[in-house]
Amino acid sequence: MVTCLDVKGNPMAQTRVLVTGATGRIGGAVAAQLLAQGVPTRALVHRDDERGARLRALGAEVVVADMADYQQVHAALGGVDRMFFNPPYHPHALDSAVAFAVAARRQGVQAVVALGQWLASPEHPSLMTRQHWLTGKLFALLPDTAHVAVDPGFFADNYMNLIPVAAQLGVLPMPAGAGRNAPPSNEDIARVVVGGLLDPGRHDGRAYRPTGPALLSAPEIAQAIGDALGRRVRHVDVSPSMFMRAVRVDAKRLRADLFFQSSLRHYLPEHALGTWAVGGVTTHVRDVAGVEPEDFPTIVRRYTTGPRTRRTAGNFLRVLAESMVMAVVPMHRLDSFDRRQQHPRPAHPALSGESEFWSREHPERGIGLKRSRP
Repeated sequence: MVTCLDVKGNPMAQTRVLVTGATGRIGGAVAAQLLAQGVPTRALVHRDDERGARLRALGAEVVVADMADYQQVHAALGGVDRMFFNPPYHPHALDSAVAFAVAARRQGVQAVVALGQWLASPEHPSLMTRQHWLTGKLFALLPDTAHVAVDPGFFADNYMNLIPVAAQLGVLPMPAGAGRNAPPSNEDIARVVVGGLLDPGRHDGRAYRPTGPALLSAPEIAQAIGDALGRRVRHVDVSPSMFMRAVRVDAKRLRADLFFQSSLRHYLPEHALGTWAVGGVTTHVRDVAGVEPEDFPTIVRRYTTGPRTRRTAGNFLRVLAESMVMAVVPMHRLDSFDRRQQHPRPAHPALSGESEFWSREHPERGIGLKRSRP
């Protein structure tokens, strides 16, 4: 069993960690890595299904709770020393953060590692992104609780959703312009989270941004996907609105509801603005987890063996039909959706790549340094 340290760096005989969103890609990887190191882990899930059963098989204690229900959250944190807060994709995610912050304070939780966003800003047009910014500030206010922020940018996993199109049509259609990105794997993001959970005293007050080992252009990303698929793949720089049409057509597979789509449309222009390249490649995976980050070709190879990547007549016709439907189906009227849902909006919204406020909070070499409490 791995040795866990308290916030003062002293060994702890027994530590219990709560992992929220434990059936998701990041939360699941965090839970699996903790359990592999012998750390008692309580996995919080929204419903108990086969994914919860797999966590139990790994040794997790599985609890079912609504992340916005304070009473359930308070009960789930009973006997927990530290937690990983993985916010839900939900318009009321900030309610969840408040519930967990209050419950953590009352239950005496010693440390919180919170998953945020590289884009986080109070003036971003995405409600989700503004809530990420507030959530980080909220947990940093807890007076006796160590707080570690893990703020990745555009995940490698996001490109993987386009692999079926690349496999069948030989193109990677996405808005990117000349922007570059060093996309991290889910597993490396989880490694940084776990490092913060195991030694919160060392990392208290720091913000980490895990990245891959190299900044890549969209054509280089397309080439890596093509190498893994064994065929030539070229990048096609489609407009954000065209990309959002494709998301609407494939929303069920992508689990992209209207709230998610409303945020996604504001993230797409950030690539061309160079927002993902600000700060370049970081050393945070090595600094926190003690391993080198996975390179993009290694990550891609894990995603190219599924049934939708096989070059069959059925798969080709399916992707071709979706592409034809995309040409005639408009994107959702997401501004109208936001108004119907009464989503608040900043007086002067600004994408992070165009925001002076965001730039002041993200000096090129400042991420990962000790930060003062707000």
